[in-house]
Amino acid sequence: MNPFERLLQDELNRLIDRVAARAGAEGVAGLKADLKLRLDRSEERLTSLRSALLDGYAAWTRALGEYEDLWLLADLRRQIEAGPAEPAELRAA
Repeated sequence: MNPFERLLQDELNRLIDRVAARAGAEGVAGLKADLKLRLDRSEERLTSLRSALLDGYAAWTRALGEYEDLWLLADLRRQIEAGPAEPAELRAA
């Protein structure tokens, strides 16, 4: 689990704790049908948004990697174009 997933899970756990403290022993069973339906829709929306956030974070980490790879490629190209290092430069490195 990556740090972003942990953050989302921690937030969800805190929400569940708050809801459980208010719901009491009856939980969802004691709710009227219309309120239960709205809660179900809200839960589906949370699930969908969580998935979208995780997908976005995965794209973010891929973009970071691609950006770093391009800078590595640019540095390699610069080194190749500069030609072989002089012996004095090699000793200093």
